Amino acid sequence: MARRERPPVSSVVRMQGTTCRARLALVATLLSAGALLGAPVLAACSSSSTPQATARSFLAAWAGRDWHAMRSLVADPPANFAAVNEAALTDLSVRRATYQAGQLHGSGDSATEPVAEHLALTGIGTITIKTVLRLTDANSGWLVKWSPATIAPQLEPGGSLSLQVNWPARAQILGADGAPLTTQAPMVIVGVEGSLIKDARAVQQVLLAAGAPAAALATALNGAKAEPTWFEPVYTITQARYQQLEPTIYPIPGTVFQTTSARTPITPGLADVVGSVGPVTAQQLQELGPPYSAADSVGQTGLEGAYQRQLAGEPGATVTAVNPADGGPGPQVQTVASLAPKPGTPLQTSIDPRIQAAAEAALAGQKKQAALVAVNAATGQVLASASVPASSGFNIAFDGAYPPGSSFKIITSTALIEHGLGPSSPATCPQQVTVDGEVFHNSEGTAPVSDLLHAFAESCNTAFIGLATRNLTLADLPSTAAQYRLGTEPQIGLAAFGGSVPTPTDEADLAATAIGQAQVLVSPLDMAMVAAAVDSGQVRAARLVAGAADDQIPPARLPAAVVSDLHAMMAQVVATGTASGTGLPPGTYAKTGTAQYGTGQPLRQDAWLVGFNANIAFAMVTVDGGEGGPTDGPVVAKFLDMVNSGH
Repeated sequence: MARRERPPVSSVVRMQGTTCRARLALVATLLSAGALLGAPVLAACSSSSTPQATARSFLAAWAGRDWHAMRSLVADPPANFAAVNEAALTDLSVRRATYQAGQLHGSGDSATEPVAEHLALTGIGTITIKTVLRLTDANSGWLVKWSPATIAPQLEPGGSLSLQVNWPARAQILGADGAPLTTQAPMVIVGVEGSLIKDARAVQQVLLAAGAPAAALATALNGAKAEPTWFEPVYTITQARYQQLEPTIYPIPGTVFQTTSARTPITPGLADVVGSVGPVTAQQLQELGPPYSAADSVGQTGLEGAYQRQLAGEPGATVTAVNPADGGPGPQVQTVASLAPKPGTPLQTSIDPRIQAAAEAALAGQKKQAALVAVNAATGQVLASASVPASSGFNIAFDGAYPPGSSFKIITSTALIEHGLGPSSPATCPQQVTVDGEVFHNSEGTAPVSDLLHAFAESCNTAFIGLATRNLTLADLPSTAAQYRLGTEPQIGLAAFGGSVPTPTDEADLAATAIGQAQVLVSPLDMAMVAAAVDSGQVRAARLVAGAADDQIPPARLPAAVVSDLHAMMAQVVATGTASGTGLPPGTYAKTGTAQYGTGQPLRQDAWLVGFNANIAFAMVTVDGGEGGPTDGPVVAKFLDMVNSGH
């Protein structure tokens, strides 16, 4: 009889160092030889890794960026294993990674499993790289046969992954009927570089003299201190304008220039509304965050700046493998994966290019700072906004705050009419009137008047002061102004001043408020909307950008008596009053204003003209321009003539 013998110790040791499949084969051999294997040997075989288990553990560690755990599952990992894997995700700005395994295929001692790497790139989107896990049945169980190609099939030892961000074409800013409000034109970006500045005061003086906006220049100079090697843009000018300024600004150390084909408004006067696009500043780069880089151009002002993300869209990306040169002149670059960009959404505005051009043409040649706003009285949509000088860096038409002077008598008259007065109510126009010890004079004349109609037409301050102090309380004018939405900040897509009509503190303050002085402040847009309300009989919120917060606010109706009385009174201003003889076309209703301010003698005077004609409501202010009728009347007349003629 054959004798049973214990297997040699060396056989057991060798089994522990073999693969599971080899151990099973050895078990079979020993069993055929009559050997007895203990439970520990069988247990060791049944608990050994499978390719599926190894792949799952590897992918889980990869998703968690656990390089130590990954390394323990790799056959012969290189010394730089963790660094290579970390760099791959860092270089692509991956904020989150998930790995989706496909169907595993095995043959003998090897197996493969396709993997889709879903990499969420910061600020861009998710890009997918398709790779393959290769596994081998090593002595210690199934392990990953790792190489840089595991990260991306195109990646070789010593290579790296690179990310290129691809922006779509910038979406258009559109006007009425979808007309583009921008065009491409050769431009020069004037900027500063801190490391080159020798005399900051000289840089400031020469650029301000060249028309650079003070606020933009201050921001650029501050940025140049923080980032001395950066190009800090100040403003963008046409090539023709640069050629005029070059002898003055080029020689100053610290001024730098970039030529570009810039997106610009179709007319110069739209610069404050449409805005500009230029190289990103250090501050903007910090605010926008990834994926923006120092090489990008972004909206700087106006709608271009306010709607930067909408207009720019979402970038796409291309991931490439940059491998060491293989005998060639430079590195070998292969595309790994790509993500298509998502175009931005066009921005629809209410600006009518024809009416805008008329407003700019009417203002052409004005020596003083001035602004003209036109709105559709039936809808509240802004049709034109023009300012001179163009592109001053501050939108005086929307965001300016000026005393309205006698144009505010539209509000005061509304309050008087709501308190029972009318155009025929008695009124007198003395040369001066004293209220609580304060003396008030007339700004635009002291023509004899007998009623409210002619006091309005002649813009008699003393008449309105007398009527207001006798018939109104301190709270009435702020309340009436609120009916016209004065004091409510417009939400039109751009910054805009909503006006301010504080409650008078005493009777003298009431008298000053009644004639648009005291602390009353408005913008041209505010007064254009007041005129639109009188024209249509409905108070509407201004509308500029489709979808802005004020776009859907329902109108509020003015009392019928207010509308009819103001129509009669504003017609009289044009027929015989302070706007007569200025060329305003038939069918124009208006109110002039002369707002005094300052401390010198004579006082400075802003000139106002507010009104409507054929559903076009308008407001014009000329800063330090004198009296409203003679100053603004001819300009508005020219504007209305062009609009009505279709030019």
